[in-house]
Amino acid sequence: MSGQNIATTKVAGTWAWFFQRLSAVLLIVFLGIHLYASHFMDLGQHESGEALISFDDVTVRLDQLFYIVVDYGMLSMVLVHGLNGLRTVMFDFDMFVKRKKYVDVGLWVVGIATLIWGIVILFPFITGG
Repeated sequence: MSGQNIATTKVAGTWAWFFQRLSAVLLIVFLGIHLYASHFMDLGQHESGEALISFDDVTVRLDQLFYIVVDYGMLSMVLVHGLNGLRTVMFDFDMFVKRKKYVDVGLWVVGIATLIWGIVILFPFITGG
């Protein structure tokens, strides 16, 4: 070993570890609910008996607060889990550890922008337009 120490804070690493595990558990819950609602509930039937999910069916489902919470919850947990994992991988390289604050701010900006984009994309289904 080169004896080179990397300055890290125990608290920051602990919180990143905690949110990675929490987001993973919530992702499993949200994904299970989403899969059940999308594939096993009667959202509409085609004349041939095949399940058919149309814009109108999704709009009807998203009239309920429960489904809005599940969809936005899943979106937010995917972002938290994915960006936190990316942050962890980036900090395995010295060039990113030295720019920790910039990496953190950049990932926050990407996460918030992506969350807003996801909200805007899903909004027409909620309003029915």
